[in-house]
Amino acid sequence: MGILLQKIYDKFFIKVSDVDFTYKQDLVFEFFETSIGYSYKTTPHDLGYTLYSDNAVLIVYDVIENSGDITLNINSDSYTISLLDTDTKLEIAIKIKSAIISDYNIDLDNIEYPMLTITKPLTDNITLTFTDTDNINVNLIISKTYDGITINDLDIDEIELISLNMKKSYLEYLLKPLSRLKKQIGTKDFNRLESKVDEYKVYSLMLKDLNEEIEKFRQEFYSYTNSWVGEKWITTRKY
Repeated sequence: MGILLQKIYDKFFIKVSDVDFTYKQDLVFEFFETSIGYSYKTTPHDLGYTLYSDNAVLIVYDVIENSGDITLNINSDSYTISLLDTDTKLEIAIKIKSAIISDYNIDLDNIEYPMLTITKPLTDNITLTFTDTDNINVNLIISKTYDGITINDLDIDEIELISLNMKKSYLEYLLKPLSRLKKQIGTKDFNRLESKVDEYKVYSLMLKDLNEEIEKFRQEFYSYTNSWVGEKWITTRKY
C-alpha cells in the first residue's frame, strides 16, 4: 500500500519545529529527495515513491502596480482575468478562483500569501502556466504540493531515518552558503566576520552531532527488524 509522503514530512517538521516552511514545498521535497539517497542502502525496504501530479499550486506573492489582464492556462483551458491596481493579494486570488471554479476544484488558503491549490477529479496531470498579457507585473508563483506515496509500506524506524536525513540535508543547506563564502574570501578574512563564523560553528556542530546520531541509529537496522502484528509494532532481534 505504501505511506503518504506527508507522514515523513511531518516527522521532519517536528525535528525543525522552529522553522516555518510555508510556501517552501519544493525546498522540503529537495530535502526529502536527498534523504532518500542517504537512506536507501540501510533500509530493508525499497524507498521508491510516486508523486501525485493531479494538482497545481498558485501563490499570489505581491500586489500589482497597474490594472490589466492576465491569462491563466490550465492544461488545454485558457482564462482571461482582469485585475485592478487597487486589488489586494486576497482579492486577486478570489478573482482567479472565480474564473476557474466552474472547471476545477479550488482550495484557497490565505496565510501570509494567498495560495490556490487546483485539482480536478479523474485528471492525472495538471499543468499550470500564466501570461502577463498587459504587462502589469503581477507576481504569481507556480508550484505543486509534492504529495505522494511510497511504493512499499515502511517501518517506523525507516521513516525515522529518512526524517533524520532530511534534517541533515537542511543543515547542509544552511552551511552551504557559509562554506562557499569561506572558500571565496579565504579562512583568514572569513574569520573576521564574527557573525558568519558563529553561524558556521553552530551549524557545523549541529551537523556533526546529527551525523553521529544517524550513524548510531543506522546500526540498529542490522540487529533488529520491525513487523506490524495485530495493532502494534513488534521488534525482534535478527541475530
